[in-house]
Amino acid sequence: MERRVIVGWAGMLAVLVLWGGSAAASTSVVTLGQNLAPGQRQQMLAYFGVIGKNIPVIYVNNRQEHQLLSGIASPAEIGTRSISCAYVVPESRGYGIRVATHHITWVTGAMYANALVTAGVKNAKVVAAAPFGVSGTAALAGILIAYQKATGTHLSLSDTRTAAQEMVTTAHLGNTIHNPTQATQLMLLVKREVLKHHLQNPATIRPIVLKMAAQLHIHLSATDVTQITNLMVRIGALSLTYQSVDKQISGVERQLVAAGPIWNQFTTWLQMLWHKILGLIHVSWIDLTHLFA
Repeated sequence: MERRVIVGWAGMLAVLVLWGGSAAASTSVVTLGQNLAPGQRQQMLAYFGVIGKNIPVIYVNNRQEHQLLSGIASPAEIGTRSISCAYVVPESRGYGIRVATHHITWVTGAMYANALVTAGVKNAKVVAAAPFGVSGTAALAGILIAYQKATGTHLSLSDTRTAAQEMVTTAHLGNTIHNPTQATQLMLLVKREVLKHHLQNPATIRPIVLKMAAQLHIHLSATDVTQITNLMVRIGALSLTYQSVDKQISGVERQLVAAGPIWNQFTTWLQMLWHKILGLIHVSWIDLTHLFA
Protein backbone atom coordinates (compact mmCIF):
# COMPACT_ATOMS: atom_id res chain seq x y z
CA MET A 1 0.00 0.00 0.00
CA GLU A 2 2.83 2.43 0.92
CA ARG A 3 4.55 1.72 -2.40
CA ARG A 4 1.40 2.58 -4.38
CA VAL A 5 1.02 5.88 -2.54
CA ILE A 6 4.64 6.81 -3.27
CA VAL A 7 4.31 5.95 -6.95
CA GLY A 8 1.12 8.00 -7.11
CA TRP A 9 2.88 11.06 -5.67
CA ALA A 10 5.73 10.57 -8.12
CA GLY A 11 3.23 10.54 -10.98
CA MET A 12 1.56 13.68 -9.77
CA LEU A 13 4.91 15.43 -9.36
CA ALA A 14 5.77 14.43 -12.91
CA VAL A 15 2.54 15.98 -14.14
CA LEU A 16 3.19 19.21 -12.23
CA VAL A 17 6.77 19.55 -13.43
CA LEU A 18 6.09 18.58 -17.02
CA TRP A 19 2.92 20.55 -17.56
CA GLY A 20 3.20 23.53 -15.22
CA GLY A 21 -0.38 24.69 -15.52
CA SER A 22 -4.00 23.68 -15.68
CA ALA A 23 -5.28 21.71 -18.62
CA ALA A 24 -7.67 23.11 -21.14
CA ALA A 25 -11.34 22.29 -20.83
CA SER A 26 -10.99 18.93 -22.56
CA THR A 27 -11.19 15.29 -21.63
CA SER A 28 -8.00 13.64 -20.46
CA VAL A 29 -7.66 9.99 -21.48
CA VAL A 30 -5.50 7.10 -20.29
CA THR A 31 -4.73 4.01 -22.35
CA LEU A 32 -3.43 0.83 -20.74
CA GLY A 33 -1.88 -2.19 -22.39
CA GLN A 34 -4.39 -5.05 -22.50
CA ASN A 35 -1.81 -7.57 -21.27
CA LEU A 36 -0.88 -5.78 -18.07
CA ALA A 37 -1.51 -7.66 -14.85
CA PRO A 38 -4.04 -6.05 -12.45
CA GLY A 39 -1.27 -4.84 -10.18
CA GLN A 40 0.58 -3.30 -13.10
CA ARG A 41 -2.56 -1.48 -14.22
CA GLN A 42 -2.89 0.07 -10.78
CA GLN A 43 0.79 0.93 -10.82
CA MET A 44 0.40 2.84 -14.08
CA LEU A 45 -2.76 4.64 -12.97
CA ALA A 46 -0.91 5.69 -9.82
CA TYR A 47 2.06 6.86 -11.87
CA PHE A 48 -0.23 9.00 -14.00
CA GLY A 49 -1.83 10.36 -10.84
CA VAL A 50 -5.38 9.55 -11.96
CA ILE A 51 -6.60 7.08 -9.33
CA GLY A 52 -9.94 8.26 -8.01
CA LYS A 53 -10.43 10.70 -10.88
CA ASN A 54 -13.18 10.47 -13.46
CA ILE A 55 -10.85 9.94 -16.43
CA PRO A 56 -11.69 7.48 -19.22
CA VAL A 57 -9.42 4.44 -19.43
CA ILE A 58 -9.10 2.56 -22.73
CA TYR A 59 -7.39 -0.80 -23.12
CA VAL A 60 -5.16 -1.14 -26.17
CA ASN A 61 -4.54 -4.62 -27.59
CA ASN A 62 -1.75 -6.06 -29.71
CA ARG A 63 -3.99 -6.24 -32.79
CA GLN A 64 -4.36 -2.46 -32.74
CA GLU A 65 -0.61 -2.08 -32.41
CA HIS A 66 -0.04 -4.35 -35.40
CA GLN A 67 -2.60 -2.39 -37.42
CA LEU A 68 -0.50 0.73 -36.94
CA LEU A 69 2.98 -0.78 -37.14
CA SER A 70 2.79 -3.91 -39.28
CA GLY A 71 5.21 -3.62 -42.19
CA ILE A 72 6.91 -0.65 -40.52
CA ALA A 73 8.41 -2.07 -37.34
CA SER A 74 9.71 -5.62 -37.09
CA PRO A 75 7.59 -8.27 -35.34
CA ALA A 76 10.14 -8.30 -32.53
CA GLU A 77 9.82 -4.52 -32.09
CA ILE A 78 6.03 -4.69 -32.00
CA GLY A 79 5.94 -7.77 -29.80
CA THR A 80 3.05 -10.10 -29.06
CA ARG A 81 1.72 -8.43 -25.92
CA SER A 82 0.31 -4.97 -25.36
CA ILE A 83 2.18 -3.40 -22.44
CA SER A 84 2.74 0.30 -23.15
CA CYS A 85 0.45 2.93 -21.64
CA ALA A 86 -0.28 6.56 -22.42
CA TYR A 87 -1.76 9.60 -20.71
CA VAL A 88 -2.93 12.41 -22.98
CA VAL A 89 -4.35 15.79 -22.01
CA PRO A 90 -5.39 18.20 -24.79
CA GLU A 91 -4.29 21.80 -24.32
CA SER A 92 -5.29 25.16 -25.73
CA ARG A 93 -4.15 26.52 -29.08
CA GLY A 94 -0.52 27.58 -29.13
CA TYR A 95 0.56 25.11 -26.47
CA GLY A 96 2.33 22.75 -28.84
CA ILE A 97 3.29 19.19 -27.98
CA ARG A 98 5.18 18.17 -24.84
CA VAL A 99 6.14 14.58 -24.16
CA ALA A 100 7.71 12.65 -21.28
CA THR A 101 8.57 8.97 -21.15
CA HIS A 102 8.88 6.42 -18.35
CA HIS A 103 10.51 3.01 -18.87
CA ILE A 104 10.64 3.60 -22.64
CA THR A 105 14.05 2.36 -23.78
CA TRP A 106 14.25 2.98 -27.55
CA VAL A 107 11.91 5.79 -28.62
CA THR A 108 12.69 9.19 -27.11
CA GLY A 109 10.24 11.90 -26.17
CA ALA A 110 11.45 14.02 -29.09
CA MET A 111 10.82 11.14 -31.52
CA TYR A 112 7.26 10.80 -30.25
CA ALA A 113 6.67 14.56 -30.50
CA ASN A 114 7.97 14.75 -34.06
CA ALA A 115 5.87 11.75 -35.13
CA LEU A 116 2.77 13.09 -33.41
CA VAL A 117 3.04 16.31 -35.41
CA THR A 118 3.10 14.24 -38.60
CA ALA A 119 0.03 12.30 -37.47
CA GLY A 120 -1.91 15.53 -37.04
CA VAL A 121 -1.81 15.80 -33.25
CA LYS A 122 -1.98 19.37 -31.97
CA ASN A 123 -1.54 20.99 -28.57
CA ALA A 124 -1.29 18.06 -26.19
CA LYS A 125 0.52 16.89 -23.09
CA VAL A 126 1.64 13.29 -23.41
CA VAL A 127 3.23 10.68 -21.18
CA ALA A 128 4.26 7.35 -22.73
CA ALA A 129 4.99 4.83 -20.01
CA ALA A 130 5.27 1.18 -19.01
CA PRO A 131 5.69 -0.67 -15.71
CA PHE A 132 9.04 -2.02 -16.94
CA GLY A 133 11.43 -1.38 -19.81
CA VAL A 134 9.93 -1.67 -23.31
CA SER A 135 11.12 -0.37 -26.69
CA GLY A 136 8.23 2.09 -26.95
CA THR A 137 7.21 1.51 -30.57
CA ALA A 138 3.76 0.22 -29.65
CA ALA A 139 3.13 3.12 -27.24
CA LEU A 140 2.44 5.33 -30.26
CA ALA A 141 -0.79 3.41 -30.88
CA GLY A 142 -2.01 4.16 -27.37
CA ILE A 143 -1.10 7.83 -27.64
CA LEU A 144 -2.99 8.23 -30.92
CA ILE A 145 -6.04 6.37 -29.61
CA ALA A 146 -6.07 8.48 -26.44
CA TYR A 147 -5.71 11.74 -28.38
CA GLN A 148 -8.59 10.95 -30.72
CA LYS A 149 -10.83 9.98 -27.81
CA ALA A 150 -9.82 13.06 -25.79
CA THR A 151 -10.38 15.56 -28.59
CA GLY A 152 -13.14 13.87 -30.57
CA THR A 153 -11.06 14.20 -33.73
CA HIS A 154 -10.26 11.54 -36.30
CA LEU A 155 -6.73 10.88 -37.52
CA SER A 156 -6.51 8.97 -40.78
CA LEU A 157 -4.76 5.60 -40.84
CA SER A 158 -2.57 6.87 -43.68
CA ASP A 159 -1.36 9.81 -41.57
CA THR A 160 -0.79 7.75 -38.45
CA ARG A 161 1.09 5.02 -40.32
CA THR A 162 3.30 7.66 -41.91
CA ALA A 163 3.96 9.00 -38.43
CA ALA A 164 4.79 5.50 -37.23
CA GLN A 165 7.20 5.08 -40.13
CA GLU A 166 8.87 8.35 -39.21
CA MET A 167 9.25 7.29 -35.58
CA VAL A 168 10.71 3.89 -36.43
CA THR A 169 13.02 5.29 -39.13
CA THR A 170 14.29 7.89 -36.66
CA ALA A 171 14.87 5.30 -33.96
CA HIS A 172 16.75 3.04 -36.36
CA LEU A 173 18.90 5.95 -37.53
CA GLY A 174 19.56 6.94 -33.92
CA ASN A 175 20.90 3.45 -33.31
CA THR A 176 23.02 3.53 -36.45
CA ILE A 177 24.70 6.86 -35.72
CA HIS A 178 24.63 6.30 -31.93
CA ASN A 179 22.89 9.62 -31.42
CA PRO A 180 19.07 9.65 -31.12
CA THR A 181 19.04 13.41 -30.64
CA GLN A 182 20.83 14.12 -33.91
CA ALA A 183 18.65 11.59 -35.72
CA THR A 184 15.53 13.42 -34.53
CA GLN A 185 17.03 16.78 -35.40
CA LEU A 186 17.79 15.61 -38.94
CA MET A 187 14.23 14.36 -39.47
CA LEU A 188 12.75 17.57 -38.12
CA LEU A 189 14.93 19.84 -40.25
CA VAL A 190 14.32 17.87 -43.44
CA LYS A 191 10.58 17.72 -42.77
CA ARG A 192 10.42 21.46 -42.28
CA GLU A 193 12.17 22.06 -45.60
CA VAL A 194 9.93 19.58 -47.40
CA LEU A 195 6.78 21.24 -46.09
CA LYS A 196 8.07 24.79 -46.44
CA HIS A 197 8.83 24.31 -50.14
CA HIS A 198 6.00 21.85 -50.89
CA LEU A 199 8.40 19.14 -52.03
CA GLN A 200 7.06 15.73 -53.09
CA ASN A 201 9.59 14.53 -55.66
CA PRO A 202 12.49 12.26 -54.55
CA ALA A 203 14.82 14.14 -56.89
CA THR A 204 14.23 17.40 -55.00
CA ILE A 205 14.06 15.88 -51.51
CA ARG A 206 17.23 13.77 -51.68
CA PRO A 207 19.56 16.82 -51.90
CA ILE A 208 17.83 18.29 -48.84
CA VAL A 209 18.51 15.10 -46.88
CA LEU A 210 22.18 15.17 -47.87
CA LYS A 211 22.51 18.89 -47.15
CA MET A 212 20.99 18.69 -43.65
CA ALA A 213 23.00 15.58 -42.80
CA ALA A 214 26.19 17.38 -43.83
CA GLN A 215 25.28 20.40 -41.69
CA LEU A 216 24.84 18.11 -38.70
CA HIS A 217 28.00 16.14 -39.55
CA ILE A 218 25.98 12.93 -39.87
CA HIS A 219 27.27 10.23 -42.21
CA LEU A 220 24.39 8.50 -43.97
CA SER A 221 24.62 5.29 -45.93
CA ALA A 222 22.95 5.08 -49.33
CA THR A 223 20.22 2.99 -47.69
CA ASP A 224 19.68 5.65 -45.02
CA VAL A 225 19.34 8.38 -47.64
CA THR A 226 16.84 6.34 -49.63
CA GLN A 227 14.74 5.47 -46.59
CA ILE A 228 14.61 9.06 -45.35
CA THR A 229 13.85 10.38 -48.83
CA ASN A 230 11.00 7.90 -49.34
CA LEU A 231 9.60 8.80 -45.93
CA MET A 232 9.69 12.49 -46.73
CA VAL A 233 7.91 11.89 -50.04
CA ARG A 234 5.06 10.40 -48.01
CA ILE A 235 5.12 13.28 -45.52
CA GLY A 236 5.12 15.81 -48.36
CA ALA A 237 1.93 14.24 -49.71
CA LEU A 238 0.07 14.70 -46.41
CA SER A 239 -2.18 17.68 -45.69
CA LEU A 240 0.41 19.17 -43.34
CA THR A 241 1.61 22.73 -43.59
CA TYR A 242 4.93 24.24 -42.60
CA GLN A 243 3.13 26.64 -40.27
CA SER A 244 1.26 23.90 -38.41
CA VAL A 245 4.40 21.84 -37.84
CA ASP A 246 6.43 24.87 -36.79
CA LYS A 247 3.81 25.94 -34.25
CA GLN A 248 3.61 22.53 -32.61
CA ILE A 249 7.37 22.04 -32.23
CA SER A 250 8.09 25.68 -31.43
CA GLY A 251 5.53 25.49 -28.63
CA VAL A 252 7.71 22.94 -26.85
CA GLU A 253 10.84 25.00 -27.47
CA ARG A 254 9.34 28.22 -26.09
CA GLN A 255 8.03 26.62 -22.92
CA LEU A 256 11.29 24.87 -22.06
CA VAL A 257 13.41 27.92 -22.86
CA ALA A 258 11.15 30.05 -20.67
CA ALA A 259 11.60 27.61 -17.78
CA GLY A 260 15.39 27.99 -18.05
CA PRO A 261 17.89 26.58 -15.55
CA ILE A 262 15.25 26.13 -12.83
CA TRP A 263 13.48 23.55 -15.02
CA ASN A 264 16.68 21.58 -15.58
CA GLN A 265 17.70 21.67 -11.91
CA PHE A 266 14.29 20.62 -10.64
CA THR A 267 13.80 17.77 -13.10
CA THR A 268 17.30 16.48 -12.25
CA TRP A 269 16.49 16.62 -8.54
CA LEU A 270 13.16 14.85 -9.13
CA GLN A 271 14.80 12.03 -11.07
CA MET A 272 17.33 11.50 -8.27
CA LEU A 273 14.53 11.44 -5.71
CA TRP A 274 12.57 8.80 -7.65
CA HIS A 275 15.66 6.61 -7.98
CA LYS A 276 16.18 6.75 -4.22
CA ILE A 277 12.55 5.98 -3.40
CA LEU A 278 11.72 3.32 -5.97
CA GLY A 279 15.09 2.10 -7.16
CA LEU A 280 13.83 1.48 -10.67
CA ILE A 281 12.25 4.65 -11.99
CA HIS A 282 13.72 6.18 -15.11
CA VAL A 283 12.12 9.20 -16.66
CA SER A 284 13.28 10.62 -19.99
CA TRP A 285 12.28 14.26 -20.29
CA ILE A 286 11.86 15.80 -23.68
CA ASP A 287 14.00 18.88 -24.26
CA LEU A 288 13.86 20.11 -27.82
CA THR A 289 15.74 23.35 -27.16
CA HIS A 290 18.98 21.80 -28.40
CA LEU A 291 17.33 20.89 -31.68
CA PHE A 292 17.22 24.55 -32.60
CA ALA A 293 20.68 25.58 -31.46
